[in-house]
Amino acid sequence: MNDIETALSQIENFQFIHEHLFSSGQPTIAQLQLMKEYGVSTVINVALTDSQQHLPHEDKICLELGLNYIQVPLSWETPSDNQCLLVLDLIDHLVKDQMIWVHCSQNYHVSCLMYLYRQYYMDIELPHAQQHLHKIWEPNETWTGLMHAVALQLQGRKATQELELSLINPNHFT
Repeated sequence: MNDIETALSQIENFQFIHEHLFSSGQPTIAQLQLMKEYGVSTVINVALTDSQQHLPHEDKICLELGLNYIQVPLSWETPSDNQCLLVLDLIDHLVKDQMIWVHCSQNYHVSCLMYLYRQYYMDIELPHAQQHLHKIWEPNETWTGLMHAVALQLQGRKATQELELSLINPNHFT
């Protein structure tokens, strides 16, 4: 591990998802600079701007550093499954050709998203995805319910895709 990787891994609740995707709690200005130096091109923030750990003017800081900045705030008390799906699909689209860093204030929200991402976008087994989630936190009832709701939608998508593929190519599943 080089010096930049070591420094980035010190961000609160850091997680390496894969070579193009990382997550953590709120980074500092210096850590955003290190992300840029490491090759990250886009920062996605799902925290609300009124969180205690929020970095004021993070959008402007990222702009000045040459980082793309996307904020899709997720409510702590009433998170939306549609917003979660939007973030997951956005990540899946962007990681194909760039490095992405996803964060919230403590990586609690994001760890739930990464739990789903690992299962439904990376095809990682449930116990392995759970292990990574539980390194960060044990989701409360609200977030457990959200993960179940989003998982059902992702399972439905997968079943629809498999059905469409079988109709196009009937020999695919035999």
